[in-house]
Amino acid sequence: MKLAAALLIALGLTVPALAGPPDGFVFVAGGDMIGPYHAMPGAEDRGFQAIVSLFRNADIGYANQEGSIFDLEAFKGFPAAETGGGFPLQPAAMAGDIEALGIGVVSKANNHPTDYGVEGLLATLESLQAAGLPQAGAGMSEAEARAPVYVPTPHGLAALVSTASTFTPMSIAGPSVQRRGQTTRPRPGISVLHTREVRLAPAAEIARLRALSGDTYSKPGEVRIGDQLFRASAQSGTIWEMQPEDEAAILDGVRTARKKAGFVAFAIHAHETAGHDDLPPPADFEPMVLHKANEAPSPDDPRPAGFEIDLFHAAIDAGADAVLRTGPHVMGGIEIYKGRPIFYGLGSLFYDFGGRRSYTTPAGETLNFPDTWFEAVIPEVFYRGDKSPRIVLHPVVISADGPATSGIPHPADPERGRRILERLKAISGPFGTTLQIREGVGVIGG
Repeated sequence: MKLAAALLIALGLTVPALAGPPDGFVFVAGGDMIGPYHAMPGAEDRGFQAIVSLFRNADIGYANQEGSIFDLEAFKGFPAAETGGGFPLQPAAMAGDIEALGIGVVSKANNHPTDYGVEGLLATLESLQAAGLPQAGAGMSEAEARAPVYVPTPHGLAALVSTASTFTPMSIAGPSVQRRGQTTRPRPGISVLHTREVRLAPAAEIARLRALSGDTYSKPGEVRIGDQLFRASAQSGTIWEMQPEDEAAILDGVRTARKKAGFVAFAIHAHETAGHDDLPPPADFEPMVLHKANEAPSPDDPRPAGFEIDLFHAAIDAGADAVLRTGPHVMGGIEIYKGRPIFYGLGSLFYDFGGRRSYTTPAGETLNFPDTWFEAVIPEVFYRGDKSPRIVLHPVVISADGPATSGIPHPADPERGRRILERLKAISGPFGTTLQIREGVGVIGG
């Protein structure tokens, strides 16, 4: 079947989409991996090992690998002027440690891939490849970054398509350039989704903004001030728009994966929410685009930005079996759309700041971390053929004290676990999701 499909693709002919995950396929997902920067606890840490078992017992486990992974003493590059808010860096050996946990694939499209320039991204990709840890979302060209990655599992081939709507400008994968009859190599980087938030206001207010700002470049009925676009409308409000070319390329990657793999996951790193409170404000002289690549306004708002809902539904329509959003440091709700789960915010799997609960960015912003940044769930998704999957949600708490276990997840105690699941139940309710709490875990789908 795989050989026949490959032949049809090579001939440019239509390939029938595979039906989806077979009965019994198990998928486990973790959120952002920020660290750890120290050796992970061994078998003596039973709590951590219980979480490791979830990933090892699955057909495939997923997480978002933030930061860079390489040995600094051998690195020939430089720290970049544009970063995702810092310079997180793990030794190269940590790539193997992540793979040994049972995480079978990671996403690399996020706001940290080029904290150490393109050289840092290439060094990180080499570390992941040496550890046998597949990644999606980054590559030596835009085509490579957009492409699905395929991973064999006990129940057939799995695929991941990864992109980011929150990113630094220098991290975008791009085409080659022609100069004086010569052609450069393509630019390494990540798959990105350009979006814009549009504020709607009455035409008279737009006219006043145009007069005050001196904007003579925007279309009639629109005004751009800095990174914000305003548009004349009969009703005030906010809408989000995706660049059509990016959206089409991303969904095409999902369709391609559907033709080859029995299980297809789509992941996006998106800090954007439905909120507008910019806390903290940008530091003096910090470019707004970089400020928003570090931490978007209202990052703790569980309501997703409008484009995310549209894109996630379209991804499932294109063939995704699970949609995974990372970026916000807090949990988002869960939606079951056409029998497939959408996780609007996985929070963090690892979150290591050396036992501290605050951080000052290179731009001078000080972030104070609330308790909710150290709480998450790890979903265990059991696919059941044509039926909607059964999802078991394991509440976890990330250690924030002590250098030996800083940033490491552990199962939540019963009371805190109940509070985590109650919060998840409340924010999933608006999506029509029924979440039951049974014996310390959340259950969706009976």
